[in-house]
Amino acid sequence: MKSKKYITIAVAVVVIIIAAIMIIQPYNWSKKSFEAVVQETVTQADGEIRLIVERTTEIYSSPMNSLGISEETKLLNASGEEISVTDFKPGDAVSVTLKDSFTEETPFYYPIVYEIKLIDQ
Repeated sequence: MKSKKYITIAVAVVVIIIAAIMIIQPYNWSKKSFEAVVQETVTQADGEIRLIVERTTEIYSSPMNSLGISEETKLLNASGEEISVTDFKPGDAVSVTLKDSFTEETPFYYPIVYEIKLIDQ
């Protein structure tokens, strides 16, 4: 009977510890970062600006990404100062931070881009 009581207490403690870790853990768990090389900047007919990059670190099957630049996307130079999308030139190495999510309902994967930062070369 005592062993059942100890097992129940141990399980409760483990559950509390796991819950505390999940609450304390920052919301960065859904972010993914990779390094890439800028290929081109594209302005679509609807005015949306996209940065086409080729990843140098493999996280998906295809190395090409079309990154949507929104008002929430931080565009930074190597020292962390904000820059314009026109400051990215083909061949620039960048670090990209985006939301790590994929839903099979969408036919194309266009991730939410949090930050694109030039890498000092």
